[in-house]
Amino acid sequence: MYRMQRLIHSKSQTHSQSIYEKVISVLYTANKKYNVMGLCQEHCLYLPAMMGWFFFSALLSVYNKYMFGDEHLAFPCPLLVTSVHFGVHWIFGYTFGNDNTIDQMTWKEYFSIGIPCGIITASDVGISNLSLVRISITFYTMVKSSAPIFVVISAYILGINKDEMSWALVLVVLTICCGEVVTVLGEVQFDLIGFALVLTASICSGIRWTLVQMKIQAIQPPLQSTIATMRLLAPIMFVSMLSFSIIIERPWTVLINENALGFNHIAMAFGGGLIAIVMILCEFYLIMKSSAMVLMIGGVLKELTTILAGITIFGDEINAVNLFGCFIIFTGVLLYKLSRYIQKLEKECNALEQKCMKNSIDDIQRLIYNDDDGDDEEKEMVSLVARVWK
Repeated sequence: MYRMQRLIHSKSQTHSQSIYEKVISVLYTANKKYNVMGLCQEHCLYLPAMMGWFFFSALLSVYNKYMFGDEHLAFPCPLLVTSVHFGVHWIFGYTFGNDNTIDQMTWKEYFSIGIPCGIITASDVGISNLSLVRISITFYTMVKSSAPIFVVISAYILGINKDEMSWALVLVVLTICCGEVVTVLGEVQFDLIGFALVLTASICSGIRWTLVQMKIQAIQPPLQSTIATMRLLAPIMFVSMLSFSIIIERPWTVLINENALGFNHIAMAFGGGLIAIVMILCEFYLIMKSSAMVLMIGGVLKELTTILAGITIFGDEINAVNLFGCFIIFTGVLLYKLSRYIQKLEKECNALEQKCMKNSIDDIQRLIYNDDDGDDEEKEMVSLVARVWK
């Protein structure tokens, strides 16, 4: 029995030394890797995609504001135009999103995923575009950044990642809420209906990401790309948005009476769909090539770029209270993404620790069983420990 304890102690020391040496090696490699030259060489690979993500995201927001805003083109049917965008997504996804998983789905499986995810996504995008009719891009972006609040709430209600809920996460959510209150109080041209619409869109966005995560991750085998996801959801999104437009906007009466439909409007409608596709492709490339930390910081910078575009192009007014509220919101968003990133790392570390301990027990078990001098008590004890860890 004493000999087995010494073996375990020796194995544990060796295992600890091995982990220590690996940690030192990783730190040394990271320090060497992320020097100035290494940083440029590594990140220049996806820098164009990052810049494209920023540019096309801001461009899409500017396009929507110009197309639907009361003080600009003021196209009377925002939902109809948005349905055209989704139609473009459908064509693109069907053409380039070949995926055997989707081809092998039954209609029941397809509708069980497509209907809830497609309707909530259409609601999010459609209500967002309706809000831009009444409010500025700057205010829209600030309020829409509250989506992490509703991601956390909807994830808790749907029972997703309940074990990851913590007081730190609650504190982050409260920080974002405080930022939202300050931003609303500081808004120079506050519009209650516009605020209600963008807040509703933010709620839909939180539910959307939680629901899509739950449904898409449950697909086996998993989808191969974002384009495949687009192919899966875009048809339902198109039908849902077109239905909303027919019920709410009655476009056949509005467009005929106002003579608002021309070739320029049709071209702009299809152009908006293409802008959204390029933005999604840039984001997908970043997901494949960059790290979660880069995406986390890039997401915040993308929103700041959109705010800057609103101020520069449309002359959106912003005061000290707005800036302070914006600072609180984006600090909370950054902390939220950082906390999720840390939780992901902790999961990976725990899984690695369990794997290392399992391997250590397996090694000790082989030592005892291959040793002719080992007694039955030692072998029984090792077997018990092995069963516990496995």
